[in-house]
Amino acid sequence: MRITIIAVVGILSYLLVLLPGYFLFVSEDDESAVTETLAELPESNLAAKSAEKIPLTNPGDAPPPK
Repeated sequence: MRITIIAVVGILSYLLVLLPGYFLFVSEDDESAVTETLAELPESNLAAKSAEKIPLTNPGDAPPPK
């Protein structure tokens, strides 16, 4: 009997979280959803400029083992 009560409470609590989350975050009515992929977004030159300014150098020797 206790297992049945625990199972029913667990299913109801799962649905209590799942259903509002589904309607809030996965609604199909939202026309303003972003559908562009990363390849379709315009490229920014900021990353390329910052990479050119900071050259990759040898950071030094490894610390001595303890």
